[in-house]
Amino acid sequence: MQRYFSRFVATYVFSLVLYSAALAAPVTAADLSGKKICWDNGSASSYGAGGKYANNMSGEGTWAVTAGGVHIHTDRYNYVASIQKLGDGTFSATVATAGIKSTGKYCK
Repeated sequence: MQRYFSRFVATYVFSLVLYSAALAAPVTAADLSGKKICWDNGSASSYGAGGKYANNMSGEGTWAVTAGGVHIHTDRYNYVASIQKLGDGTFSATVATAGIKSTGKYCK
């Protein structure tokens, strides 16, 4: 009986992961504007209203949501991040040119 229960739990958890991934969508300006996201790599990004951007690792600059992703330009870097908002409210980001993959959530 316990073996079947364990399989049931594993199947349930796996289905939640797939469901969450299925609900992923590219971020919108409304998802970011005026918000701060804490990433699992130790960085924190502030997306200010009016396109102001600040990050503890990459510096200050600007941000904009474009057809290709979130364009970020700082005093140190210029890149496009592919940021997805997942069904559970967390975020997944990829910066292909730098080989960066990170997950995050709104900072508290």
